[in-house]
Amino acid sequence: MASPMSRVWAMRLLFLGLGVGVIFLSLLPLETTPRRWAGPDFLVLFTVAWTIRRPDYVPALSIAVLFLLADFLFLRPPGAFTAIMVVAGEFLRRRALFLRDATFMTDWLAAAGAIAGITIAYRFFLAVFLVGQVPLGLTLIQMIMSIIFYPFVVLISRVAFGLRKAVPGDLDPAGRMA
Repeated sequence: MASPMSRVWAMRLLFLGLGVGVIFLSLLPLETTPRRWAGPDFLVLFTVAWTIRRPDYVPALSIAVLFLLADFLFLRPPGAFTAIMVVAGEFLRRRALFLRDATFMTDWLAAAGAIAGITIAYRFFLAVFLVGQVPLGLTLIQMIMSIIFYPFVVLISRVAFGLRKAVPGDLDPAGRMA
């Protein structure tokens, strides 16, 4: 049987691979006409879900690398969304112990608050630095769709990748009891 540390590193690599896959799928030209609605941001959703459920699988460096790559490829201001996501990841990491014993509804509300905070912080950053933005309606639709799709992302993470919440007997990366 594999050691707990090898599982942690395998899941960290899986998270990075999943993030790169989501970025790749987002860049595919599947539609040639502009849409009037915005779908959920799956990169943010997977990051929030994995950080809430198993923060040891999503280190801040992984979040920074993944979202900096996304900033460059999606032609966003480099580092802006990355910094917001790193701060949001650390915010959720600090609450992971409380959320470990909470119900799924509490988990969902924490994720909804984080997604709303990320959206507001990014819009505020773009407004302060006078960077062009998409219409507010599209941003709100994307935020609402992301909140609605959160349970599906958690289900996919659980069924397809075996991601479950940490239990008191699990070991953290330092080999201590979680």
